Amino acid sequence: MSSSDKSKDEITRILHDSFGWALTKDRPLFERIFAKDDDFFTYFPDSSTVVGWNEFEKYLDGWMDPRNKAKGYDIRNLRIVISETGEVAWFSAIVDDEGEFDGEPWGAKDIRWTGVLEKRGGSWKICQQHMSESKR
Repeated sequence: MSSSDKSKDEITRILHDSFGWALTKDRPLFERIFAKDDDFFTYFPDSSTVVGWNEFEKYLDGWMDPRNKAKGYDIRNLRIVISETGEVAWFSAIVDDEGEFDGEPWGAKDIRWTGVLEKRGGSWKICQQHMSESKR
C-alpha cells in the first residue's frame, strides 16, 4: 500500500470517527480528531460558526448530555485529496446525521461537508470544516 493510500485510509477513519465518537460518547476519541488551535474553525449547517478549540469544546456539554443520543450517520461521496508534501489534505462529502434529545428526534440529511486536515506529530487532525445544507 502506498503512503498516499495509507494516509487516505487514516483520513477516512478519522472522518468517520468525527461522527462515530458520538455513538458511544467517546470523548478521548473526539479530542484526538480535531486540532486544538485558537484558529480552529467550524461552519455549521445553521450558519453559526465556531472559532477556536475552546469555543468548539463548549459544544461537548450538549453532545455529552445523557439525554442526547446519536443514532447513526452516513458519509457518502467522500473525496480526499492529499497535498504533494503529504502534510495537508482536504475533503468533501455528503453526510446524514441523526439522533434524539430527550426522546425528540434531531438530524440532518444531505449535508455538504468539506474541510482541511493537517498531519501533526504523525496524526491527522481536522483543522477546519464547513457544513451546509444541500439545495437539491
